[in-house]
Amino acid sequence: MQIDELLALRNGVAGREELVAAVGRHAFDNAVKTRRVQAVFPRAYSLPWDVDDPLLRRRAALVSVGGEAALSHLTVLDAWGLPVPADVPLHVTAYLTRHPRGVPDELVVHRTRQRLDAVERDGLPLVRLEKALVTSWPLLSGPDQRAPLIEAHRRRLLSKRRLARAAESAWWVPGTRSLQELATLVLGGCESELELWGYLGVFNVPGLDDAKRQKIVHVDGKTYRLDLVFEAEMLNVELDGRAYHASPQQWERDIARDLAVAKLGWQTVRLSHGRLFGDVDGARRDVIAVRHARRQQLVHPVVAA
Repeated sequence: MQIDELLALRNGVAGREELVAAVGRHAFDNAVKTRRVQAVFPRAYSLPWDVDDPLLRRRAALVSVGGEAALSHLTVLDAWGLPVPADVPLHVTAYLTRHPRGVPDELVVHRTRQRLDAVERDGLPLVRLEKALVTSWPLLSGPDQRAPLIEAHRRRLLSKRRLARAAESAWWVPGTRSLQELATLVLGGCESELELWGYLGVFNVPGLDDAKRQKIVHVDGKTYRLDLVFEAEMLNVELDGRAYHASPQQWERDIARDLAVAKLGWQTVRLSHGRLFGDVDGARRDVIAVRHARRQQLVHPVVAA
């Protein structure tokens, strides 16, 4: 069998031992010397024009590590189309691997003493997404750290049970407390950085911390989700994520939405992106003032003459 035939059977990448067994050591060494084949990672070879293909590199990483292994950490997040920084190394987790060494800045190999609980995607074994989100936590920071979990929940990719279990058992992960707090907020309905900032940086103070998040209401055959509500006063606070001017169509949708929920008795207050980040104290004062006014109206309703 020729080298290119074997590579075609192996989806473009094969291990050194398999190639030597198929064509002989002399033919293999000659193919490497003449660059007919090229090492993607140690012990994993492909045709030279395929070495930069992202999917092939993931296959090559698994072949290089050998044994029972699966893609993990940030590589799993990327495989699911979640936001991760560009040019991060590939990550592989292996159970009792023979070749635990990685390649600096290109391949990171993690060893585990537990059998892998992997799923298949694009023909490759992946550590479960919930596990990958947890183990990737200390590899990122700031918004990059939170974005994959928020996006995965928004796209309904997660099992809430597995995520909660993975977060609770991640005592060895640096920053596990903040991870658990984020998981609680995301599972409770947070779907953006702005909502997280609103809950943690604006409304997490006495007088405002009794708000309920993501309340579902139904009116005129439609379903609406209210960002943050104070039920006693029937006050709905919408966190507006548009940093710049919205389109006329979006304003019309907002007006129609506010009118619809007003039929149920909800008053809506909208706080802009700039206000939430640039005038936190003012936003708090205004919402507290509106709460007070609503409470007074409910206790002493105005009777028309």
